[in-house]
Amino acid sequence: MPYLSKNKLLFIINPISGRSHGKANLGSAISLLKENGYDITTKKTKAKGHATELVLRYGNQYDIIACSGGDGTLNEVISGIMRLEKEVLLGYIPSGTTNDFASSLNLSDNMDKAAMTIINGTPRTIDIGLFGDDRYFSYIASFGAFTGTSYSTPQSYKNILGHMAYILEGMKDIANIRPYHMRVEAGGNTYEGDYLFGAVSNSISIGGLLKLDSNYVDLNDGLFEILLIKNPKTPIELSKMLNSIRKREYKDKSIQFIKASEATFYMEEAIPWSIDGEYGAGCSQVKIQNIPNAIKVLV
Repeated sequence: MPYLSKNKLLFIINPISGRSHGKANLGSAISLLKENGYDITTKKTKAKGHATELVLRYGNQYDIIACSGGDGTLNEVISGIMRLEKEVLLGYIPSGTTNDFASSLNLSDNMDKAAMTIINGTPRTIDIGLFGDDRYFSYIASFGAFTGTSYSTPQSYKNILGHMAYILEGMKDIANIRPYHMRVEAGGNTYEGDYLFGAVSNSISIGGLLKLDSNYVDLNDGLFEILLIKNPKTPIELSKMLNSIRKREYKDKSIQFIKASEATFYMEEAIPWSIDGEYGAGCSQVKIQNIPNAIKVLV
């Protein structure tokens, strides 16, 4: 039985996210929801940021807000939910290319199974990140090597090639990879160095490529997992670092693994970030905070 009787459900769909076979199955997922007593209003996004606008315009009229799309669509929906006047449940039918958020919550990318999770699932409280003063994220804020590919890869390539599109786009970026010098204050400590990559995350999956050990990650403990990877000075250091990442062991001297509720980054230059796979404007200083138990997701 549904979590609430006769739920009013706002269903936000990104019509260009994912591959065509997923879109063909979406009608079946919607039918399942209707058959199980959900009063559904469907809205399709028309541009970047539109999902947030839809949540803010209609969200207070509904018990559940569900969405179908990738991590970027989900980010927009969550950003709207965080600003609503009432508490609503979030349902997610992933249809993107990587679906890192869904991986962390063991949500199926089979649309019918994901719909049944909305129908039969239970609410799980999760933390949400705040980047700067007003930018929310569900699972990651990152900078450095290859993070630009998450927002620069054309949607048409992702629809056709899937995750391979990110790899091909990332190959173009190899020549431009360089370290950034910065100071990071987190967990009462200060870290400083030349970093090739950094991530503030609440996820076991980063870009579908880098996996964190699930024993280290708790999605509602009020803490981020912060990963800072220094610039290796020799091929041997590089080999050791890559081996450490592959084994999901973070004791190598080139890797700093931190758990903290907030972190402040001080950079010598304004560098761009990737926020849940979407572009974040360059900045030379930013504070990132964990908002504990911020939303409830049906899992």
